Amino acid sequence: MSKLSKTWLMSLSFGGLLLLSACNLSQEPAIDQPGTSRASETLSEDVNNLRRGSGEQIIALGDSITAGAGVGLEAAYPNLLSQALNLPVVNRGRGGDTTATALNRLQQDVIDADPWLVIVGLGGNDYLTQVPPAQTEETLRQIVTRLQQAGVIVVLLGMDVSPFNGNYEGLYQRVANDTQAYLIPEVLEGLNDPRYLYDRIHPNQAGHEILANRVAVGLQPLLEEAILPPALLNQPQN
Repeated sequence: MSKLSKTWLMSLSFGGLLLLSACNLSQEPAIDQPGTSRASETLSEDVNNLRRGSGEQIIALGDSITAGAGVGLEAAYPNLLSQALNLPVVNRGRGGDTTATALNRLQQDVIDADPWLVIVGLGGNDYLTQVPPAQTEETLRQIVTRLQQAGVIVVLLGMDVSPFNGNYEGLYQRVANDTQAYLIPEVLEGLNDPRYLYDRIHPNQAGHEILANRVAVGLQPLLEEAILPPALLNQPQN
């Protein structure tokens, strides 16, 4: 990988972690979902706001991976996830976001939109810009807590893949445990293969399809137990 300038690094998404993963792929990355092993009967106790049933939106909050850098909104994982779930998913990804910049826009871009469930995929730019892991963890906890105080179900996408987990090991699990957020771990595992990259940083359409599938599978136990709000129950079925 060529030397990157500080300015360019600030524009990177957590997709930079794709290059850092040391996985060897055979045919395609594994799509095992550790988050789906959670017993459904305990979800109502373990996941904050699971039974609240209010709000009107499912929102994906993140950086340029969420925003679909290189492939566009139609091919980005939130839109593919929407198709897989047959539910609308609003894309609130923004290229270059750290946890701190996402926190700064949280009220206007997310909370004011009256979300029912928010999928949070952040942390990669913190790593790339050398934000101390403890600071990233605290800011991520603030994001989750503010959303939950607004009555939102929060889903965390864990980026605990090698070597990112050298500095961030346990970060997402701790935040999920402390806040009773729902964790889907290791969503980037194995996606550093050139077959799944648009460029040296961001996933291509095939990479987004794998990511969307992992999130969809990981969400199934939660959606089976949650009480969907009327705004989502009344969506036309495919």
